[in-house]
Amino acid sequence: MKVLLIAGPTHVPLDEARSIINRSTGKTGLVIAELFHKAGHSVCLWLGEGTTHPLPPSLNRPTQFHTLTDLEELILKTDLTAFDVILLPAALPDYDLHQALDPDNHPLPRKKWPGSLPKILIELRPSSRVLPTVRSRAPNAKVIGWKWEAGTTLKEAIRAAQQQCLSCKTSASVLNGPAYGTGYLLVSADGGNVPCADIRALGEALLRFLNG
Repeated sequence: MKVLLIAGPTHVPLDEARSIINRSTGKTGLVIAELFHKAGHSVCLWLGEGTTHPLPPSLNRPTQFHTLTDLEELILKTDLTAFDVILLPAALPDYDLHQALDPDNHPLPRKKWPGSLPKILIELRPSSRVLPTVRSRAPNAKVIGWKWEAGTTLKEAIRAAQQQCLSCKTSASVLNGPAYGTGYLLVSADGGNVPCADIRALGEALLRFLNG
């Protein structure tokens, strides 16, 4: 299989000095990429800048992205039909900056905000979604999304992962986060759920699922 794996953190710029970070060490993606490589598959890696987990020496140097816009540009200029599988464990933002206002409700420039203001009012709005774009540009690939959930019940978290499969037309979704607990749950579009105790178990479950 030819695999594209997108992992690591993503930044939402506020001004030229500040950003909001969707945190990720990149460990999940890199461990899975190494497992797929060792299983004989060709792995192309896109990695968010600021990834702290070391790159396994067996993997090729990744293509890097910083913001969601960077990633979207990569997606649009790449022929995604060349990949059999696309995995997205990257920490992608749900919101983007719409505007920032000073205490008198005047818009602040994007260059650099003054450091002396008593407060700044920030308005965020939903950002664009990557999974639907990936699916539209790779209609025949097996696409796997990730769903990190907190503050919901386990039942609601599983339903959110199932909904991701339906709305984004993915082959499966990987559920993790405080709402799930330790480990991962591989939720397939056909309704099957596979609990995985750790990253390696998840990688092995993904290999079985994608080879099936």
